[in-house]
Amino acid sequence: MAVGLLVGFALGCLVTAAVLWRLTLSAARQAARSAARAEAAALEAAAVKAAGSDADPVTTVAATSAAAPVPAAATGVAVAKPAAAKKQPAAAAKPAPRVEAARPDPTPPRPRSTTDSAPAPVLPPAEDGLPRLRPASGLSDKRGPVPRRQAGERFHFSGRCGEREAEYEFPIEWPEGAITVAQIEASTKGYLSISPMTRTLDRVESHSSLVYLSSSDKRKGVRTVLTHDFTHLLVDSRGIGEWSVRLYGSDEIDELTGTVEGYGSTVLAVRQNLPVSCVTHVKSSSWSAEFICACGRIPESFGRCGCPIPPGVPSSPPLGAWESGEAMRTLLFPRTGVLKLRTSEPSDPWRLEVRPYTGKPKTR
Repeated sequence: MAVGLLVGFALGCLVTAAVLWRLTLSAARQAARSAARAEAAALEAAAVKAAGSDADPVTTVAATSAAAPVPAAATGVAVAKPAAAKKQPAAAAKPAPRVEAARPDPTPPRPRSTTDSAPAPVLPPAEDGLPRLRPASGLSDKRGPVPRRQAGERFHFSGRCGEREAEYEFPIEWPEGAITVAQIEASTKGYLSISPMTRTLDRVESHSSLVYLSSSDKRKGVRTVLTHDFTHLLVDSRGIGEWSVRLYGSDEIDELTGTVEGYGSTVLAVRQNLPVSCVTHVKSSSWSAEFICACGRIPESFGRCGCPIPPGVPSSPPLGAWESGEAMRTLLFPRTGVLKLRTSEPSDPWRLEVRPYTGKPKTR
């Protein structure tokens, strides 16, 4: 009998547990149905609110497989809206974005006035009144970084050099005018030279280098004149370095007028279209001063370039001087052109004084 009571008690516990489990499951299902009804009501309210605004209605989109990526070059890909989307009133047209005109490339800077080095220090005149040049004071050749050609910039060539020995030759694009002034800047940890070349179908000729740097030089700047019989420039280098060649017309450089002083090599424009004398006083271990006619031809041995000689001017005027040490020479410039002055060092001083031509100049 005791066994029967135990079995009856166990069966009662099982029935009670089953009843409790069914009640719990029924309550959970009822709570889930209530939550679903609340969510549906919220979505319906959101849709009603969105219908009165300019925004697209909220829609449910079925999941689809990932589409293939669009290539970067493809443009103007249209995306269709779902057909179930309610058509909305057209929004007010937005003003088109403002498009600014492209600005032209900046004009290349003019060459530094009169000289590639620092201006001469101001000193009192000598007590005896005799002509003397002012010595250099401190660093006289402060140069910044080598300039690089900007996009769209004409008449400017620049580049970099690597560790290995290499040659790079490129054709010259000339600015207008028969005379072209070249401002050359270069730096290197090895060696670097830039030389003009004449390369045509019937003529090939190499010319003396315009600038040469060794590892001891490191940085150098040169201003000189290029004639149109040059067709190419050749860069020969070995070692890390940079170079720049910028070309100017004679109307872009400073004019030689009155009295001008400075240091180092330079090129100045002679714009007076009548004969003038130029007292040239230079102190350098080796220097030269040379007049180049506006026609672009360099007279040889103080001779004529082929242009007419103005009345009263000698048939073989002193158009240049090649000297060593300190010297003063009076030159004659018969017409417009440029004066090319070359010194051995950038700290070598010079003075130029332009005077009206009154007759055959005398050499001091």
